[in-house]
Amino acid sequence: MKNKDNSASLFDFVEALLDDDLTLEIKMQGYSMFPVLKNGDTAQVEKCTADKVKRGDILVFRHHGKFIAHRLLKIKHENGQIVFVAKGDNNFHYDPIFNEKELIGKVISSKCNEKTTKTNTTLRKIQKTIAVAFPHFMTLINNKLLYVSNKNQAVKNYAIKFRDNYRLAAENSGKIIAQNAVIAFLQGVLPFVLIICIKWLIDYLTKTTNSSVADVYGFYGLLVLTAFVFFANGLTTELRSYFGEKLTQSIVKRMYSDVQHKHLSLQLSHLENPTELDKIHRAVQEATFRPVKFINELLTLLKSIASAIFLAGLFLTIKWYLVIMLIVAVIPGVLIRLKFARTYHKLKQSQSPKEREMYYFNRVLTGFPFAKELKLFHFSSFFSTRFNNLQKKLFSERIQIRKSEVTWNTASHLFTVLLIFASLAYISYLKINGEITIGAVVLFFFAFQRGYSVLSELFKSGTQLLEDTSYLEDVRKFFAIETSKQPHNSKMELKNAIRIDNMSFSYETSKREALKNITITIEAGKTIAIVGANGSGKSTFIKLLCGFYTPTKGEIFYDDKNTLTLGQQAISKNMAAVFQDFALYNVSALQNIALGNIEIKPDLEKAKTAATEAGIHEVLENLPLGYNTILGNTFNGGEELSMGQWQKLAVARAFYRNADLLIMDEPSSALDVYSETQIMNSLRKMAENKTAIIISHRLTSVQWADEIYLFDKGEIIEHGSHNDLLALKGNYYNLYQATKKS
Repeated sequence: MKNKDNSASLFDFVEALLDDDLTLEIKMQGYSMFPVLKNGDTAQVEKCTADKVKRGDILVFRHHGKFIAHRLLKIKHENGQIVFVAKGDNNFHYDPIFNEKELIGKVISSKCNEKTTKTNTTLRKIQKTIAVAFPHFMTLINNKLLYVSNKNQAVKNYAIKFRDNYRLAAENSGKIIAQNAVIAFLQGVLPFVLIICIKWLIDYLTKTTNSSVADVYGFYGLLVLTAFVFFANGLTTELRSYFGEKLTQSIVKRMYSDVQHKHLSLQLSHLENPTELDKIHRAVQEATFRPVKFINELLTLLKSIASAIFLAGLFLTIKWYLVIMLIVAVIPGVLIRLKFARTYHKLKQSQSPKEREMYYFNRVLTGFPFAKELKLFHFSSFFSTRFNNLQKKLFSERIQIRKSEVTWNTASHLFTVLLIFASLAYISYLKINGEITIGAVVLFFFAFQRGYSVLSELFKSGTQLLEDTSYLEDVRKFFAIETSKQPHNSKMELKNAIRIDNMSFSYETSKREALKNITITIEAGKTIAIVGANGSGKSTFIKLLCGFYTPTKGEIFYDDKNTLTLGQQAISKNMAAVFQDFALYNVSALQNIALGNIEIKPDLEKAKTAATEAGIHEVLENLPLGYNTILGNTFNGGEELSMGQWQKLAVARAFYRNADLLIMDEPSSALDVYSETQIMNSLRKMAENKTAIIISHRLTSVQWADEIYLFDKGEIIEHGSHNDLLALKGNYYNLYQATKKS
């Protein structure tokens, strides 16, 4: 049905409801009737005829397939029929004229936050009268009210974000943050206490005319006090360094743990979606340092506020209005920081895709997995050119912004210098005229110099907190990515069969169906093989069985339990698998195999049995430290294996688990014929009392399976035993003959 037909049907349905004297509720979108009807409010509408409406009523009418709720301002007669002119209270323009056929009804009340307001209240009548008499004036007023409302909402939203970001950064670190806050407060106050002590010393020296014992003791008392404050000021710096390091470690340790935990909980689809990867990329970059920076900026803000309050008291002892000059001197720099903080955050968001691409090219040029082909085919220039072009573009965008920032900051500094030195000249003038003491002059010079730094730091911390809040939004969005909730106490048991009912699947980033209408029943204790050309959907099928993805259509059952009910964790606990893209772990050989079941303590004898079945025992036994040898060349003392040997190790890991369901996705792709035969014989022996699913492109290695399924373009085109499929003389037969010839 077309959109026009949908709209017509909807209008007919609405009018049918109103004809039955029912009240219609319409949810408002937009702010054209602000403040009478706000975005999200619900308006109650009743049906009415032309003779029942009056100027000032809020009418609901249809226009271009939408419901419009605006105030009636004029009623006209044109071509023998009544027409209406309406306008939103917050709109400067009038709506197109509409007639009685387009009239739906009029608003009789509105509901906001469960509170209902009738249109005949005194306030609503006043708004109605003014809106009809002075429509444009009311629009100006309403626009201003909307502007203020939006600003208030923006402040509230920022406060909520700030609170949520603080909770994110400060979780489980409240005590250490409080300790740092006390030290930050002292750091803000003590420098000014020191300045006051110096002023007292200078004034004491300049007014003392004799050297009586009392004067000497008074002087030395002030000197000791000044020394104590000086020492305390230095001590707070050391304490801040120590407790600051404890704070950093507390936050960083937790953030690493939280990011890793969240990353592990993500579905594979999140890691294959470019949009999600951009979000993850920004979050992982920021997560381990931005929360620390946020808390440190907050502590700096506290320190600066304490200093500013003390500073204001000092200026009151000299000339109170000088503090205004100090604030004015700082303001331009603050506004510039705010402007460029937003600019840099927007740039960071826009550059994320290209930045990830640049990092990938750098990994190709510097990573070991690519080194052999780079040297052999000499195509490093292909990637280095792309890396350099991206780097040049990204750096150029940053330099342009930085250039503009330098220009604005230079102008700001010039303004600040002129204002500060004008203030210094004025203080000097006051001393020459004898209005203040030399101690007050010294106090002012120190206070002004220190005060400028304090206020700059205060406003800088404020702008940095705004910037950090924006970046922490990326981190919070990362933690807010929805992941499938794992059912509690669910357990996958395979006693009867795995049943796949009419299952289809499409990847999020593709419109193509990777699997189409797959229906298979795998009886417990049986072995099935999945064969077919590359891209036929074999590996996708395995990922769905493992619970990594949810079917787009259809269902998967383990016995009578749906995979959605079981959850991925429950499925994987009673399953062992070897994937085509198996991972290489640079830990000891024993640990590599024992990773197959981390719920038990690594068992060397059991690992040796699994390695023997996988055909890798002799290789591991003859390593320098045997099964305790670190594998791979990432760390000192590591021993590298061939790709075939790594694959045997992955198979040994699956054998070590000894699960009831065994899944092998091309378990012999990197092996020679002899090794493949050895592993398949071991697998055949192990599968006697288990359920096994094997994917292989070599038909000769899976002909012993109880049932073979031939996949093509995501569909099952043939299935049966090896002999049954040969007897069909169809696609499987042709593939088998081609395999024998090769």
